[in-house]
Amino acid sequence: YNWNTGKSEKCILCFPRLETGQPPACFHSCVGRIRYLGMVLYDAEMIEQVASAPENELVDLQKEMILDPHDPEVIAQAEKDGVHFSVIEAAQKSPVYKFLKEWGLALPLHPEFRTLPMLFYIPPLLPVLGHVEKGNYNVDVENYFGSLDKARLPMKYLAKMFTAGDETKIREVLEKLLAVRMFKRAEQVDDIKQSEVDELLKKTGLTPEMCEEIYRLTALPTYEDRFVIPPMHREYVADALMGDPYSFKAEAGVGGFKDRPERGL
Repeated sequence: YNWNTGKSEKCILCFPRLETGQPPACFHSCVGRIRYLGMVLYDAEMIEQVASAPENELVDLQKEMILDPHDPEVIAQAEKDGVHFSVIEAAQKSPVYKFLKEWGLALPLHPEFRTLPMLFYIPPLLPVLGHVEKGNYNVDVENYFGSLDKARLPMKYLAKMFTAGDETKIREVLEKLLAVRMFKRAEQVDDIKQSEVDELLKKTGLTPEMCEEIYRLTALPTYEDRFVIPPMHREYVADALMGDPYSFKAEAGVGGFKDRPERGL
């Protein structure tokens, strides 16, 4: 990490920036604005179970390990374990949780390595298709969004990267992304039959409200939507490192209470 430029020369996720509430430099300067940062709560007791599971269960179990930050039981246990409520609030607003758990669009990278990194990717769709005919730009509505089976990136290749070879899970994600595209196309241009959109929404389990949320978080996110960084609460770090703050008599003096102070949440 180069303290003069404020950037990292080898990726450490720019933790000095994170500690002051700033996103990593590459997230902040990403031209495509396709990087999101947020925290998730997870069940640490499941790590061994997830890491030792069969390959066909790795993706589902890693998602299962991520806990619902809105669940009252999860909130109560987190506070009992010393997690400040402001951190829980950050988890509730996390874009990562939405993409991963609520919408089921994000997938882990190479889950078969069993390292369980908290880094997730949304598989890409083909760009829209068009062609020029006799000097005019024409769009074939039927093939406008291309075909999942004839994509430039084969489904098998994406499956090897994100689902340990399970093409079914990749297809489910791509169909959801396609459903959002068709939903917005039908809404704004009205050249796709509503029955086709409804059929695809039913197949993917999405609702019009979810499609609108996905569209807004992917196409129109604000800075605060993309980066939800929890406070570091450095005031608690001093207690953990120093122990009894009254032990340093020379600096703190000789008077005062001798009971160990405790911070309340």
